[in-house]
Amino acid sequence: MFLLHRTSTLSAITRAHQYCLRRNIVTVQQAPSNIAPPKQIKLSKWKRQTEVPLTRENYLDLLHGLTPLIKESNFLTTDECWEYEKLLSKKLTPYKHNTGPLLTRYGVAQFEYQAQAAEDFLQRSNEKNQYFADAAEYLDLHSDLQKSGLDAWTRVFNHIKVLFPDWDVEIASEKKGSRKYFSGIFRALNDATHIHCDWSPYDSLTEDWIINQVECQVVFNLYLAPVRGGRTIVHDLQWSEEVLKFRDPKSYGYYPELVQDCQKAYVVPEPGALCFFNSRNMHEVEMVEKEPMVELDLAYRPRLTLSSFMGLIPSAKTGGRPKLIFWS
Repeated sequence: MFLLHRTSTLSAITRAHQYCLRRNIVTVQQAPSNIAPPKQIKLSKWKRQTEVPLTRENYLDLLHGLTPLIKESNFLTTDECWEYEKLLSKKLTPYKHNTGPLLTRYGVAQFEYQAQAAEDFLQRSNEKNQYFADAAEYLDLHSDLQKSGLDAWTRVFNHIKVLFPDWDVEIASEKKGSRKYFSGIFRALNDATHIHCDWSPYDSLTEDWIINQVECQVVFNLYLAPVRGGRTIVHDLQWSEEVLKFRDPKSYGYYPELVQDCQKAYVVPEPGALCFFNSRNMHEVEMVEKEPMVELDLAYRPRLTLSSFMGLIPSAKTGGRPKLIFWS
């Protein structure tokens, strides 16, 4: 049972209780054996398995789970990527809270403040307030970088904004803009991940975040480092309540049986490539072959990316124009 200490959190904890305890996520202690995904789990209806360029039509398809990948090669030059590597590779620090393999970042990720493992749902306190306090320290990061000619985040943001002049495209915020989310994290992941997805209406349901209002969610990764390995595998299966029987209670991940019969698409981390996929789809990252980074005197080269989520809040919820919000 959840112990309720604050009546204001009752509805959020009740939702978490319904999702987690009703689906036995807390009590399952080992991976299921000889089990296939139940028939009611629906695939995301990809039109194709290959990447497509960034256009309005393709971005809409991505939002609605109809295409797996968008890719713009050479969005940055090799020299531009190297400038980011030189500046940031030594500044990366581990995530504050992470139940998976080592993740390092410069910036702040809302993921660090989520309930990830089953036991996290029992221990919520002031994580949301702490996120906004920590995010405030990085709100000027990209404007400061831009003064040095490092404007990659702004270029991505403006590229998307131009595609949708009929939408409000902005960084996520709450309380009439007084609480601002951070967008544009630099992060490095060199170890293999769990199979997982990023779907805020479930991942952040313990509190009322504005990002829980999104009805479609995608992510961009701008690859900044030449590495061997480190592919992202995107599976043709989106989050639904039915997948929770495959949830690993000790992490944010899901058991491999969930995606055993799915189509797959692959993202190779090429320096300068801007790649998008629907983060509600199950996905995983393969291990990088760790090689010394002699240029910066590092034991290995971080698989450095610039990343942000984007989520669509439709007119039915905004009461006006559709809103596409960015956050990391």
